[in-house]
Amino acid sequence: MATATLTEYLNTLYVTTWAKRRAGIVDQVFEENRLLNLLKSKGMIKNESTDGRRLEIPLRVAKTTTAKFFGKGATFTISDFDPLTIAYDTWKNLGDQLVRYWVDDKANGGSETAHLKMMTAKIDTARETLNEKVEDALWADTGGSSVDDYNGVPYLIDDSPSTSVTIHGINQSTAVTSSGVYYWRNQQKAATGAFSVYGESDMTNLYNTCSRWGKTDLLISDQTTSELGEAEALERVRVVNKEAVDLGLDHITFKGKIWIWSPKCTTGYTYFIDRSHFGFSIDPAVNMVMGPWKEIPNQFNDVVCQIVQRGQTWVDKRQCHGVLTGQAA
Repeated sequence: MATATLTEYLNTLYVTTWAKRRAGIVDQVFEENRLLNLLKSKGMIKNESTDGRRLEIPLRVAKTTTAKFFGKGATFTISDFDPLTIAYDTWKNLGDQLVRYWVDDKANGGSETAHLKMMTAKIDTARETLNEKVEDALWADTGGSSVDDYNGVPYLIDDSPSTSVTIHGINQSTAVTSSGVYYWRNQQKAATGAFSVYGESDMTNLYNTCSRWGKTDLLISDQTTSELGEAEALERVRVVNKEAVDLGLDHITFKGKIWIWSPKCTTGYTYFIDRSHFGFSIDPAVNMVMGPWKEIPNQFNDVVCQIVQRGQTWVDKRQCHGVLTGQAA
């Protein structure tokens, strides 16, 4: 049997090392992103094959019109109805690459320790970069088929929900039920005034409005707004949320619900989220998978491989989510 070359040996070493660390890296990407961590805790990270052309999201928006109270001898009108509307979106791909230079491989020679040290540094850097990309995408006001990124929270929970914007293939400004309810609009409220005076009442109002359609169980603000809320809370009894504590999340609470902040969230905004209707679907067959090593053209024995994830963020109900804007001291 022919002895493996240094390049072949390192190709195998990288692949086996990545295979051993992949599950941990996937977990770290989710755990280091607080929103994804909380979606995972709620069971809203869904494994789903992406072999279809698009992500389909069934929405139950119609109601039967034949239900009624009745007395002796009453008759029912025979009428069928289709309760489902199919929302849809495109699958998105996230990737990074690992590059190995022949000069570095030769410099480290036969020392497996040196190669593993270099390998660990490259893999950890790729993981951190992928995590940053996910965070950036989740807080960008972009989504749909026109961009390559995952749908962002500001796109799915719009600060102008009556404007003509198509989300998951449905125009939020025109989608109505037979009874005239705009079912594809999230809630939105502009702050009444200074947080120290109106903060709690504004948040209570939007919380209650969202609760007409679902159950808010997560609030996310920018750092400044979160600190305004924390300062107000210091004057009362501090309450912690057991789920957030178990996940190791630094947080405050509002009405007992988890309230965290993201450095990417728009200043002065607080998002009210019902995690039962906000999810992230991912293809388990393409979740931080390492592709084959390939030679880089016109470079002597230098090689590259890609690490890829395929998925998408989505909502299957928008009325239960909301955003409070313009909060300030």
